[in-house]
Parts: sequence; C-alpha cells; structure tokens
Amino acid sequence: MILRNIANQDIPIIKMKNVIRIVLFVLIAVLAYLNYNTVDSDIKYTAEVEMRENAVIEKLSSLKEGQLAYKNENKMFADNFDDLLDFMENGQKKILIQSGSEDDSTTVVEISEKMVSVKDLLFSGIDIANLRYLPFHADSVEFKIASGEIDKNNVTVPVFEIKDTKPFSKERQKSNNPLKVGSIFEANYNGNWD
Repeated sequence: MILRNIANQDIPIIKMKNVIRIVLFVLIAVLAYLNYNTVDSDIKYTAEVEMRENAVIEKLSSLKEGQLAYKNENKMFADNFDDLLDFMENGQKKILIQSGSEDDSTTVVEISEKMVSVKDLLFSGIDIANLRYLPFHADSVEFKIASGEIDKNNVTVPVFEIKDTKPFSKERQKSNNPLKVGSIFEANYNGNWD
C-alpha cells in the first residue's frame, strides 16, 4: 500500500516534468526562430541598401558626366536639371578629327572640328529624362542640384553638387551623409562613395 501511494505521487511529478520539457522546447524553438529572423532581416536590409545605393550611384555618375560635359562647353556647371538634362539630350560637343600622322613626314596632317551629339557620344542607352528622379520613389522625388564658384588659391573655380535627398540607409539618415557627387564648398567632382 505504501508503495502504491509513492507510485501514485510519482505520476504527477512525471507529468509536470513532461509539461516543463514541452514548454522549454517550444520556448527554445521560438527563440531560435526570432534569432534567425533577426539575422535574416539584417542580411535582407543590407542587400536592399546595397541594391538601392548602387542605383543611386549609377544615376549620380551619369549626372556627373553630364555636368563635366556641360562645363566643357559652357565654362560653368548647370544649376538646374532643366538646363543640364536638355544639354545631355540635345547638346552638341565639338570634337577634333585628325587625318594623317604627325610622325609621318610624307603626309599632310589636317585637323578639323566636328560637332557631335552629346547624347550619342556620352549617354546613348541612358534614360536622360528620368535622371533627375531618385530611384525607388513613386512620388517623383528629385536629387538636389547646386552649382557655384569658389576661390581656390586666388583662382575662381566652378563647382557643383548633386545629392540624394532621401537616403534609404538608416545609417546615412542618422549621420546626415547622403550619397552625393561633387561639392559646393571645394573643388571636388568625385562621389562620396569612392
């Protein structure tokens, strides 16, 4: 009889151990999922930032090339997208064509000028009309463009800056360091991603 009472007391303890094991197993599974989900979210976010920033950099690089071509023809940078994009789409650029070789004394060297389309020369295959807009924004958010002149060693130097007005990266937002090309404060025509 005493053995039977002891055996009956063990049954609730065994049931309680099983319940605790099940609860712990479920808890471990939930924590493992949350841990995986956090890591997976970070990886997806990093990939998304990289993809979006590459699209922004591609547009900024094209706009930089447009600004440099504009300056070569106009001696200053464009201060608005209408002028810059019109030049990139419809502008003409002077190129020099050399016939004959300066190293060959038996030929006559002739150098002539020819006007060519800026679009055909530098921007074929690029959607120039949409370069002003940030990628991945449905509400047509534009880059910010500015130009001016600075005095560098007693020489007036034209400058420009084009920057992302709504960076996707939380780190760029927090540090107020959007992707940009050029600088309005110094003679620097590079992007800040270089």
